[in-house]
Amino acid sequence: MRWLLTSISRSTVRPLQLRLRTKSLSTIASGLHNAERISVPVGSSGSVNIDLHNLAKISSSEPLLVYLPPFSTAAPTSDLTQLPRFAQRHATAVIHYRWTEPSFGEEPVKEDASDASDGDEIVFRRFHPGWPTPLHDTLKAYSWIVENLSPSTYTRRDIYVYGSYLGASLAVSLALTETYPHERMAVRGCVAYNGIYNWTMFLPDHPINKLPKSVSRNFLEDILAVPGDSDFQELKQMMRELFSKPDELFDHFASPCLFFQTPGLLIPPSFDESAIPPPSSLADLPWLPEVVAEEAIEEGIQVVPLKHPRKSPLVFPPRKSTLKIPEMLLLHETPPPLPPSLLRRRQRRKKNSYGNSFGTQAEELAGLMRRSINKIELKERMKWDENMEEWDGEADRRIQMHDVGLKGGDNVADVWLEDRMLRRSSEISTTTIPTIFQ
Repeated sequence: MRWLLTSISRSTVRPLQLRLRTKSLSTIASGLHNAERISVPVGSSGSVNIDLHNLAKISSSEPLLVYLPPFSTAAPTSDLTQLPRFAQRHATAVIHYRWTEPSFGEEPVKEDASDASDGDEIVFRRFHPGWPTPLHDTLKAYSWIVENLSPSTYTRRDIYVYGSYLGASLAVSLALTETYPHERMAVRGCVAYNGIYNWTMFLPDHPINKLPKSVSRNFLEDILAVPGDSDFQELKQMMRELFSKPDELFDHFASPCLFFQTPGLLIPPSFDESAIPPPSSLADLPWLPEVVAEEAIEEGIQVVPLKHPRKSPLVFPPRKSTLKIPEMLLLHETPPPLPPSLLRRRQRRKKNSYGNSFGTQAEELAGLMRRSINKIELKERMKWDENMEEWDGEADRRIQMHDVGLKGGDNVADVWLEDRMLRRSSEISTTTIPTIFQ
C-alpha cells in the first residue's frame, strides 16, 4: 500500500462476540448463495481469508462493498460469514482480519524457509494475532481485491467500506488511506458503526478521563463517570489484550483521529499508569540510571516536572498526495439512560463533560475530518476555483454522523449506501474513462 510506510483470552472475547452477533447492524439472513472463500498469504505470518459474495451475478463494474466484521473471525475452517441484510444484494468482500485469539486454538504458520538448507524440516510455530496483524491483514486483503476484482474493461469500479466495533477502526483507516478519486478502482465512501477512533482516549492521562479539580472523587462520582454502554466498556477492558503495549495505541492506523492531530499525550509505561508520576526526587524517576540520579542529587539538581505536549493539527491528506477525504457516515448508539436522580447528579457534577463513549469517539473524528476539508482541501481549491459558492456545506455533506439510539442503524446504513452505490453505478454506465487515467 502506498501510504503505509511504516492474543486475546477466550474468556474475555466470547461474551462480547456473542453480544455483537445479536446487534441489529450485524443481523444476518438465513442461507448463503454465490459465495466462496479465498486465502491470501501475509508474509511469514500465515494468511488472511476473504469471503466473496454475489460476484458471479453482479457485473464487475458495479460498486463493491468491503465488509470488516465487528470482531476477529480468522478461523480457517469456519463457515462462510453471513452478511448484514443490507449487504446481501451487493457484491461484497468480507475481510477476516486476525486480531483476537480464535476459540478453536492458535493458527500454525510456517517459518520462513529461505534460510533453510535442502532437506531441512520446515518448522511450524504458533501465531499470536496482536496489533499490527489486523492492519497487515486488511491491507494485504485490500490489495488482493483491487488486483483481482477490477473491471476487465476500462470502466471504473467504486469500493465502499463498512465496519463495526473493532472493524470500524480498520474500515476508517482503510478509507482514509485508499480514497484516490482518479483511480479506476478505489474507495469512495465508508460507513462505520460504534467504532473506536482514538484508543488513547482510554488512557488515564487523557483530559476526557479527568474530573474538574474542584470536584472531589468519591465512589458515587466514579460510578457516574462511567458510560452506561456495556459494549463500550468491554472494548476498554479488551484494550490490553488487543494491544501488547501502550505505544501501539498511538499508531495512526489503530487510532485514525491521529492522522489529523498529535495526541497531546506522553506514552505511559502501562495502560493504567500516568506517564507523569509525581516523583519526590530524581531517584524516583524509573527511566533515569541510578548512577546519574545520585550524581545529580549530590550536585543539587532539581526535578523539573514533565508536561504533556499540546495537541497540534496535522496536514492530512498530505498536500502532495492525491488522497481525498471520502464520504463517510459515522453511526453510534446512545447508551441506556441513567435513572432520573442519578442523571441530574451527573449533569450537576460534570457540566459539559459527557465522558468517553461511542458518541464522543464519532464526534471527535467527524470534527477533525470536517476541519481538514474546510482548512486544507477547500482552501487549496479557492486558489483556482472562482465558483466556491457551490461548495458551501461540503464538509457537513461529506462527513455525516447519526445517533441511532438503541434501535441500531440498519436502515440508516442501507439508505446511505444504496443512494451512493446506485448513483455511482448509473454514472459509471454512462461515462467512459479518459485516456489519461487508463
